[in-house]
Amino acid sequence: MEQLYIFAIAFVASFIGSLQLGPVNLTVIQTSVNKNFKAAFWVSIGGCLPEILYALIAVAGTSLIDAKSSFFTYAGFFMVPLLLGLGIFKIIKYKEPENTEPQEYPSTLFGDFMKGFMLSIVNPLLLPFWSTVLIYNTSIHVFSLDNKMEKSLFVFGAAAGALGLLMLFAGVAHWKKERINKLVNGNINKAIGWVFIVLGLIQLVVFGLRYKHLI
Repeated sequence: MEQLYIFAIAFVASFIGSLQLGPVNLTVIQTSVNKNFKAAFWVSIGGCLPEILYALIAVAGTSLIDAKSSFFTYAGFFMVPLLLGLGIFKIIKYKEPENTEPQEYPSTLFGDFMKGFMLSIVNPLLLPFWSTVLIYNTSIHVFSLDNKMEKSLFVFGAAAGALGLLMLFAGVAHWKKERINKLVNGNINKAIGWVFIVLGLIQLVVFGLRYKHLI
């Protein structure tokens, strides 16, 4: 029962953590709208696999870091320029409405798979996310990863949660194809750019408060 609990926690954490729109989510949505659900499915499969790698690295790495260490406090600071940079880049690049024609997308299912995989594997937020989840768990002791089975269930739960959310995006996008086409033509990426900037500013405030030991 406890092993199922570990899988469920990783699933929910991954599902919620993947809610924010990012490159993989947007690609799944656009592929579902411009091509079909099957193509979006393979983008989703490719997009969820790096969760296994980064969750595995986090499981192995957190055991080497003191839960009270200031490492993650300072690591969070380096996310600030990254988020701000991504936001500014998206706002500048997507000033004009994005072209939703399907010719830019891979013509094969393997191409769809690789697009999802490559967009996810270069995501710098995955490792800090899973490291933070596990470090936080060490302070509240919700679950323990004492053996290979428990660690494997956590890792695969992380991948399953990401896949579940991506499939939800794919299904809704296919269902609401016309509305999403209108939304994309209305500079959705520019809006996402502002979201990145807001997240970067929030991260900066959080870092400042933690540095002064106010939170």
